[in-house]
Amino acid sequence: MKTANDYAYSTAYIRALRSFLLRLDDYEALLKAKDEEDVIRCLGGTAYSKYFSGYSGKGLSLGEIDRAIFRSYYQNLEEMLRFRLTDEARNILELAYARHESSTLKTIIRLMYEGVHPEEIMHLVTFIGRYTEEHVSRLLKSKSLQQIFELEEPTLRRTALEKVSECDGLHSTLPLEVAIDKHYLSSLWNSTSRLRDWDKNYVRDIIGTDIDISNIDLTLRCKHLGIPFSSLRELLIPIKHRLGNELDVAVETATVSEAIRAFKVGYYGVVLSGFDSGFDRERSLLPLEIGLKKYFAERCGRVFLGYPFGVAPLLAYLNLKYLECLNIREIILGKRDGVPNSVLSNIIILPKEAVPQHV
Repeated sequence: MKTANDYAYSTAYIRALRSFLLRLDDYEALLKAKDEEDVIRCLGGTAYSKYFSGYSGKGLSLGEIDRAIFRSYYQNLEEMLRFRLTDEARNILELAYARHESSTLKTIIRLMYEGVHPEEIMHLVTFIGRYTEEHVSRLLKSKSLQQIFELEEPTLRRTALEKVSECDGLHSTLPLEVAIDKHYLSSLWNSTSRLRDWDKNYVRDIIGTDIDISNIDLTLRCKHLGIPFSSLRELLIPIKHRLGNELDVAVETATVSEAIRAFKVGYYGVVLSGFDSGFDRERSLLPLEIGLKKYFAERCGRVFLGYPFGVAPLLAYLNLKYLECLNIREIILGKRDGVPNSVLSNIIILPKEAVPQHV
């Protein structure tokens, strides 16, 4: 069994890697760029320089953009897995990676169910990990949602196939999307049981926060879609970290605004402050969903303010790196589509703490 001191090298290495995450002024420069070619030119002064070398910026396919952006994420993950880790720590990192990959799978099943043409889906998904252009293209040849999951690993396949029939009843792929999240988040939570206390508490706080905000987001989405209370209860991840009875109260409410107000009496009240009136005005959950993601990024960032050892800093960094890659992708595609900076700046996910300077 590893002790805290055994993680001294990996922790120091990850803290050094974290110093190369984009700074606030880097984001400002990217947002000021006039087009996607200018964004890539700005990235030439960051840790992403070598991944975009050789690209002119114009005419990049979505697959080329994703490969360039996520290459540093994969490289960082490979470096982590070369550390002398316990089996439990290695499993947690691999599960976190699989959860990040699964965002592509959820997008595919949602768009297929909505009847979006396969060619259009290829322009909308993010190619991550095993979900390459080739693999996604094969998935899109599937005749049904059941057939898609024939290509997934057995445990996820069994979990998902049990939920396919519920999609037609609710006229939504939400049961399937939630089943995927529940599979990975529950597996992550259960994987912490054999960690030592000095590691477990930090790791559980990261994973538990992810579970809590997933349940908050799910509750509000179900209210917005008019999904019955009984169905919502079945969809929830059966784990509470810092959520208490406010989750049960929120489930029983009739509207999104009432559910937000129910959550506001609990631990996440500060995060949700003002969103009930905002939803009443805009009738959109997007600002709230972004606010929850920003809070999660902040929670991961706080790991580096203390002195934890073990897998917690590695897991926190992997989450922050993934969110950063999504940020860059959003900016590049936003510039390509002419999205105003005022809109882009509101959907970028950053922790509240200032990002440290490069070392």
